[in-house]
Amino acid sequence: MTRITSIKGGADPCVAAAIAATIAHLEDADAETRATRPPIPRPSHWAQSSRPRESTIPLPSHLYDATPWSDLGDSNE
Repeated sequence: MTRITSIKGGADPCVAAAIAATIAHLEDADAETRATRPPIPRPSHWAQSSRPRESTIPLPSHLYDATPWSDLGDSNE
């Protein structure tokens, strides 16, 4: 679609060319913005904090209790 833009006010050819280039740049930027997909909305940290999350337990309690204690604490030598 071709649109005609008339520049009024007694602008000389250099000023008219600068105005036309600015308008063309703005139209190209607008078309590029419309062509890109908007980012996926992400819930706020407040909303995410109420959701359940995976808890990774480093060592189950029955294995933790079965692990022998090291002798690092004994200094009776």
